Amino acid sequence: MAFSLQPFFIIVSVGTLLFILRNIRKNKLNIDDSIIWIIWALFLFVISIFPQIIFWVSETLGFMSAANFIFGLFTFFVYLLLFRQTMQITQLKEKNKSLIQKLSIDKYEEEKKK
Repeated sequence: MAFSLQPFFIIVSVGTLLFILRNIRKNKLNIDDSIIWIIWALFLFVISIFPQIIFWVSETLGFMSAANFIFGLFTFFVYLLLFRQTMQITQLKEKNKSLIQKLSIDKYEEEKKK
């Protein structure tokens, strides 16, 4: 990594972490949902301080270049987020279905009493 890019990446990773923490404080983001983002921001911070880690890991795992490893890592991260959101959507659908069924039963019993 060019030395001139390293301070930029450090600033961006710290900015990302501060942005996440600010959204948690303003109740725009749940702590449960933000844990993975905090871990990711800290990971980016460590990588920006010690870029040789990426080169060593990519060489150890047999990637052609560090850029390919980073691209694969980001793709894996996006898939994890997508899977987690899919699980949350499924849970919300089930809760919604259960709530509708309960409301329907309550409404039926209320009409039955009249």
